[in-house]
Amino acid sequence: MKKSIFIAVVGMAACAATSYGQGYVVFNSYSADALAGAITTIGSLSGAPVDSTFHADLYYFIGTVTDAVGATPTALPTGLTDLGISVAYDASGDGYFQGATTTIPGYSSGPITFEVVAFNGSTYANSTIRGRSGAFTESSIANSLSSPPSDFGDNGPGMPNFFVATVTPVPEPTTLALAGLGGLASLVAIRRKKV
Repeated sequence: MKKSIFIAVVGMAACAATSYGQGYVVFNSYSADALAGAITTIGSLSGAPVDSTFHADLYYFIGTVTDAVGATPTALPTGLTDLGISVAYDASGDGYFQGATTTIPGYSSGPITFEVVAFNGSTYANSTIRGRSGAFTESSIANSLSSPPSDFGDNGPGMPNFFVATVTPVPEPTTLALAGLGGLASLVAIRRKKV
């Protein structure tokens, strides 16, 4: 009797563990693309590589989603979830980051889309220089700790090289409104002097 209860409990635990799938990927641009690597530069793809003052965050979507950088290279990714991890770029200033094996919650099999963002502040939103890779989809990643974790580019298009750009601060609407009212008051004062 005790043996059958033990087997039932172990069986239920195994079922519960497999129903909450997880994937594993190496969050590392140095070994991406079959060890060719993917670098992040400043200003353009031919700009200077970023250094350790920058951080990289990983976004993901289980399945396929398109998120081209297009005309908004400094906007946050759309349609992807922030994994909530941040890795510093190498101190050598070569434009690579070398993170650890990362767990992707809810993954069991099939395609998965990633996007990497890079920034120089404490968060992406408050950084003066930031950018994103654009979405890239792998056909699959490792879904077991007994398998070696996947590198970006193992099973599909790799992580692209990308660049970060300077963000121009936009004044608050109240600042613009006050500037407009000041300009209008100046015009009224000039008009009164002429009359």
